[in-house]
Amino acid sequence: MHSTRIATFLLGAWIACCLFVDLAALMNVRMAAQMMNSAIPAAAEILQSAGRQQTGQLLHHFAAEQYRYYFSQWGMIQLAVVLALAGLLYFAAEKRILPQILCLVILVLVIFQLAIGPELAYRGREADFPPGSLSLDTQSRVLALTEIWAGVEIAKFIVGCALAAFLFSFRSKRRPRRSNEPVSLVRAE
Repeated sequence: MHSTRIATFLLGAWIACCLFVDLAALMNVRMAAQMMNSAIPAAAEILQSAGRQQTGQLLHHFAAEQYRYYFSQWGMIQLAVVLALAGLLYFAAEKRILPQILCLVILVLVIFQLAIGPELAYRGREADFPPGSLSLDTQSRVLALTEIWAGVEIAKFIVGCALAAFLFSFRSKRRPRRSNEPVSLVRAE
């Protein structure tokens, strides 16, 4: 019973952290553009002296480096979380195969992301500045890898939600139903 609760909590925390990391990466890129458009006077002076285009490239590169770091670190943390979740599910789901299969799918997707992460980081750094930022081949490769990454993120989310639905339905089936009928202490003869 307790392992089911812990597994459900861990799964919910993992889903929430996945969404948080994805949102943080998206916000990093937007913050670089927003900083360029609404800089405080002191920063606007630096932007003017350094050149707006070059400063924009540098800010975009810095934001990209941040989310590359977040994704690589989060990928390693996910490995530990998914392995712990698999161990908990082994005991929580009374050795049923479906939760183990779903957890295995999540593990494979995390490992796949870790495998393409270094190439995405390398190609992304190459595409941040000229001549890579001007090359259509480099840009298309980065875009393709980013789309694959996003597709895997969506697949992880869907599989995680399916696993959560299974755990919630499993918990509700295991609970004994309470009767609303009053219990009679008198023995019927």
